[in-house]
Amino acid sequence: MKDNLCMGCMEDKGTAAVCPFCGYSENAPRIQTCLPPRSVIGSRYLVGRVLSYNGEGVTYMGYDALKDQKVEIREYFPDTLVTRGPDGQSVTARPGCQIPFKTYLSDFAEMMGKLTRLGSLTCLQQVRAVEEQNGTLYAVQEHLVGETLQQYLDRRKLMLTWTEASDLLLPLIKTMNLVHREGLLHRGISPATIWMCRGGGVKLSGFSISAVRASGTELVSELFPGCSAPEQYSTTSPHGTWTDVYGLSAVLYICVTGQCPPEALIRSAARELPPPRERNETVPPRVSLAILQGLSLQPEDRIRTLSDLTGRIAGPFQSGGDSPTIAIPAARPPASRPAPQEKAPAGETRPASRPGARPAARSAPQEDPPKKAKVVQGTSDRRLLINSMLITLPILLLILIFTFWYLFGGKGGGGESEESSYFSGTSYAHSSEPSSQPSSQPASSRPAVSSAPESSAESSEESSEESSEPQEKMVSLVGQRYEDAAANADYKALFTLAEPQYIYSESDPAGVIVWQSIAAGGTLEPGTEVQVKVSKGSQYVQIPGYEKQTEADYTRLLEELGIRYTVVYQKDSIYPGGYVTGLDHMEGSKYDLEKAIVVQVYVSSRED
Repeated sequence: MKDNLCMGCMEDKGTAAVCPFCGYSENAPRIQTCLPPRSVIGSRYLVGRVLSYNGEGVTYMGYDALKDQKVEIREYFPDTLVTRGPDGQSVTARPGCQIPFKTYLSDFAEMMGKLTRLGSLTCLQQVRAVEEQNGTLYAVQEHLVGETLQQYLDRRKLMLTWTEASDLLLPLIKTMNLVHREGLLHRGISPATIWMCRGGGVKLSGFSISAVRASGTELVSELFPGCSAPEQYSTTSPHGTWTDVYGLSAVLYICVTGQCPPEALIRSAARELPPPRERNETVPPRVSLAILQGLSLQPEDRIRTLSDLTGRIAGPFQSGGDSPTIAIPAARPPASRPAPQEKAPAGETRPASRPGARPAARSAPQEDPPKKAKVVQGTSDRRLLINSMLITLPILLLILIFTFWYLFGGKGGGGESEESSYFSGTSYAHSSEPSSQPSSQPASSRPAVSSAPESSAESSEESSEESSEPQEKMVSLVGQRYEDAAANADYKALFTLAEPQYIYSESDPAGVIVWQSIAAGGTLEPGTEVQVKVSKGSQYVQIPGYEKQTEADYTRLLEELGIRYTVVYQKDSIYPGGYVTGLDHMEGSKYDLEKAIVVQVYVSSRED
């Protein structure tokens, strides 16, 4: 192993105490429960600093001494189930956690084994080896160089055109379809797990076992607000290919609209997502519809597979030679219509012979189709002329009759009343009086048929008066603070506000209404009770840094964030007494307030 490698970036830093490339210092505090830098795995992989951490394990910067290249080393270390041994490397299951530890270890091994076999797929972060050591497993992965899609979008500050988005993500979608065929799901597809590599192209990282990508398990969940599907927030709903369809559809939505869909936990069917095409005209209508169908809240209403999603946004799915192309012949016209039968569609192949037909009928010259086309065209013109005459002549006849009646029928005093009767819509055929009755009959003795419209008008006026009673409309409560809405006198006169249901929300501050049972604009009846959901704020907080923090200051900060902790005193030759020397969690990592795992805070007990 090289002695001068920086444990932060695996570059040769020489004898410098601080790396000139990345600024990493060998004397920097470290996470007590993680492997110490310069640990060796499998006799060839050197362990460096911590890159990332979730409920499943820890990812370290690494170095492959045999191939002289940088790697990333993923350690299976679910901190809710295991502890680090006194040697700083061995992993031991906590009391009572042996069964879930081994179960999830088996899931981890199966997942990494499948990813190793899928090494030919260039859109995935490659898994090069799996090593067993220290009572756990280590997956050696490709080191990705570049930036995440989230970083790229934040830097660009502009939404992508559909051409840009499809060129970027379609290869990844097709790759994930092949991953699904291996029975493997991701469940964490988001702009944060898609890398835009320095050499071009995209790669998907962040594969984790299912227990990390769902609520209600023994592990700290890692969900991505806006991209995680609704079933991932449930303890009973099954996951499937449709779960990754939701994640990829959310990524497409973010790319072409510049906006992240609301977290699935607070989305409502009554408040539909704006179609992507409304915000970005480069998105074709069929693509816009497909993205929305991929984001359906109910799995049964959602696009079920990535091959279907690909077909809807980019035409038929091409999966290689194992999917033959099936030619569907053109539909033949009915046999009872010989003329259209003779006019074969373009590209149709006719049989060489047909029962009862003479061979000479198949040797017609090539000039016949144009001639038949002319005959058909002439017939069509004549039919059009006849149809036009059949429509036009009755209209002209009616105009002539009306003109004659208007000029000569009014003589004798009846013309004006008959004209009024015509425009009022009265039908003479429905009259009960004989046609020989003089037209000058007083209006009081006219047929009773004219009273129907009057009664209808009266009833219409009555119903109009009844329907003109004011109906209250529901206001929008979403985005308002619950205390303000509950104290609003105008709201109290319109409806009754029920006791709120408090839920975590990654996109709304605590105390803000995020959902209402009656959509804005809906009709309200007197005494209607409106249910609401109110944000408790984010379910996750970041574990703060502890460097140069005293025990009193740091524990006060943890209490303000709602993080449970316990203090462990230990002798330290570097830090003065009473100062924090480390944690059993990575600073900056997510802490799940709902699970409320106890964080161990190590404090120096050395006396000055």
